Amino acid sequence: MAIMRKYLMSLCWSSAPIALAFGPSHAMAQESAQADAAGGGIEEIIVTARRVDERAQQVPIAITAFSQDNLREKGVNNGTDLQNYTPSLSVVGDVARNQETYSIRGMGGSTGQGTGSGPGVVGYFAEVPTSVSGPGNFYDLASLQVLKGPQGTLFGRNTTGGAVLLEPVRPKMGVVEGYADLTLGNYDRRSGQAALNIPLVDDVLAIRIAGQFDKRDGYVRDAVTGFDYLNRNNYSLRFGVQFNPTDAIRSYTAVTYVDVKEHGGGSILLAVNPERPYAALLQPYLLEQQARGPRETALSVPTREVAKSLLALNNTEIDLSDALTLKNVFSYARTRSTSATDRDSTPLPIADLLGAYPGSYNNNLRTITEELQLRYDDGTLRIQAGGFFLDQKTPSPLTFQTVNPMQFGGILGGGPIILPPALQAALGVDGPLLPALSLQPTAHVDAQSKAIYAQAQYKLTPDLTATAGFRWTWDRFGGEIQGYQAAESYDVFNQLAALGVITPTQAAQVIGLNADLCTYDAYQAVAAGGFPTLYYPNCTTPSFNGKSNGPTWQFGLDWQANPDTLLYIVSRRGYKSGATNPIVSLFLGEQHPLFAVRPEKVTDLEVGMKKDWNLGGEARARTNISAFYTWYNDIQVIQRATIAGSDILTNAKKARVMGLEFEGQLVPVRGLTLSAVYSYNSAKYLEYDSIAIPAIPQALTAAQPSRDLSGTPFSFVPKHKFSLNGRIDLPTVEGVGEMAFNANWTYQSSQRVTPEAQPFDTIAGYGLVNLRFEWNNMFGAPVDAAVFGTNIFDKAYRVTANPSYNNSGFINSIYGEPAQYGVQVRYRF
Repeated sequence: MAIMRKYLMSLCWSSAPIALAFGPSHAMAQESAQADAAGGGIEEIIVTARRVDERAQQVPIAITAFSQDNLREKGVNNGTDLQNYTPSLSVVGDVARNQETYSIRGMGGSTGQGTGSGPGVVGYFAEVPTSVSGPGNFYDLASLQVLKGPQGTLFGRNTTGGAVLLEPVRPKMGVVEGYADLTLGNYDRRSGQAALNIPLVDDVLAIRIAGQFDKRDGYVRDAVTGFDYLNRNNYSLRFGVQFNPTDAIRSYTAVTYVDVKEHGGGSILLAVNPERPYAALLQPYLLEQQARGPRETALSVPTREVAKSLLALNNTEIDLSDALTLKNVFSYARTRSTSATDRDSTPLPIADLLGAYPGSYNNNLRTITEELQLRYDDGTLRIQAGGFFLDQKTPSPLTFQTVNPMQFGGILGGGPIILPPALQAALGVDGPLLPALSLQPTAHVDAQSKAIYAQAQYKLTPDLTATAGFRWTWDRFGGEIQGYQAAESYDVFNQLAALGVITPTQAAQVIGLNADLCTYDAYQAVAAGGFPTLYYPNCTTPSFNGKSNGPTWQFGLDWQANPDTLLYIVSRRGYKSGATNPIVSLFLGEQHPLFAVRPEKVTDLEVGMKKDWNLGGEARARTNISAFYTWYNDIQVIQRATIAGSDILTNAKKARVMGLEFEGQLVPVRGLTLSAVYSYNSAKYLEYDSIAIPAIPQALTAAQPSRDLSGTPFSFVPKHKFSLNGRIDLPTVEGVGEMAFNANWTYQSSQRVTPEAQPFDTIAGYGLVNLRFEWNNMFGAPVDAAVFGTNIFDKAYRVTANPSYNNSGFINSIYGEPAQYGVQVRYRF
């Protein structure tokens, strides 16, 4: 059933949003922000949270924004790094490390274990939908923005938790410029990035080419094979064209490609449930793992993560008049990936995904999006209205190879076959379990999303603005799957017969029943009281389809009390698509209440203040604070390993999240900058009865009663998070350059990994310390150098968990990166 589980996980990103931007050109916005920073004081970052270029301090929602220099200084290369510096953001990986899931204010983490649903927090690149999960995205950026709370009336597809916007540096007219950046460090770290901007026709045409690569040895070693896990090996290329044929037309085209070939894996076994079938077998491996510690493991699968993604987009803006602008955004994306994982984290073949067939993929999606938007802005009234369309299909079959223990009598009977040592040697089997290979020769998924929306901002007075928006979204989703048992797995019964362990007749019976048996047809036949009769290639291909629709809205007031003070209040409704659980239909039928998952609805109320302070002389400060309360209805939650070892998606009735966020900067004297971010999130279920699961003999699933989980906290939501940063700019020596020292401490409190009580159900709180020394404009040349260290005290901390102790009988985790150090050199021109 790991096949089905992995197939369903590939649907987590089945739909995503689009963002558009209006106002001044991005090049002008970037130059304005750089000028603000160069003038001293606190840096200004231009954001597109309301799909116009604005100063972050003028936008009446909670935003955490970074420039490329911010990301470089903090060493942010992926979402796991980003969460350390962003209030209320949690980024969680699966056993496959690069499958990061973003959660903001407790919203967005429990996504898509069936067809449909989708992420509650959506990533955007260059104003089009994409996954910001994994490496290869955070380079040559004009800004990175994290928007908090539902984003439902201006974005291509609404979200319940928020959005992460990556804005690349766009080609600039009239200037040849670029940079090259190289980093070397321990673990044989070699990474670099570069960009080149070339104007081709004055004020009409320019191009920008950028790329990056990142290589590093893994920091977890296999104690048996010496294989290193959790390495880095990826590269990205980006090509952008800015074409402005007239003053009224601006067209940006970009193509970006990401290639990842990494080892993944590195999971550590933490606990074994003594009441589960494999307890006696797993216990010795647990003791060995405890002796090794978190930097060594022993797995049965050479895990890997291989991915290729291509995104092509066009963003064209036409001024129809001084007040009226038409904008069209089109994108084409193709993502392909395969991964091999060892979900039990031992040398035993208990839950091993071997990856796709050679030349095939576990995930292969083609996505087309189209959005047409009209904006009217006369300075007092701004109206944005448009329509959005997303179409997603699987161009070629998704395939999987999975290994699980062979059962007595084959897949449909008894418990696991456990071999004594003498028989292991006679059969040439490494271990006490006989592996059974399950094959999935084909699966497809498809999704469509359509929406219409409108939002208006009206200045009631020169300083008081009202905002109202509405949207309606229609979603359709579906898929199909086929699977069978590989015949070669059952050749061992002929060996058993030759050894006299069983008779030739018994061997023939087992082989005849199970070799090439159509898996899901067999389940359904046994459930109906019949006998399996279908064998590959004559398997049926069950399909799973669903649809949902719903409204989203926004109402808000913001008051620019003075040029340095913004006060606001806003309430928003978020909607996340419904879903289906294919595994339920295979065993219980599509009419069972567990098959369909209701849409998730969320309503929030947020109040906030953004203020800049002049403290006298050169002293400056900035304080941004927001408080929020969020009501959840039909929140989508995961019940782990519920049916045949597969997770399913269900609805909890009610939940709430309340919290506080603070971001502050202080420049008491020239040359000293202090900053801090903090968030408090209290997220818990108010009404949550887990779904009762009936006994399913053909799935080897025992009955599970309903459990009252009301009052339990959300998973992967630390109650407290903060980051403290200090930067000292040393006195400048003429002709030498500028030097600075930067120190950062990030901390997050403990977080639950499951609402159910079990060992290691909580990740302990941890803090990380990073240091960096910079020498910029070395001897007057356009060269910058830095020496850095991350996690300098080598703190061991968990970043993921597979909490299946109460179901499959074990729990494991991946640990975060150890202490790293290196040097970085950048040349600008």
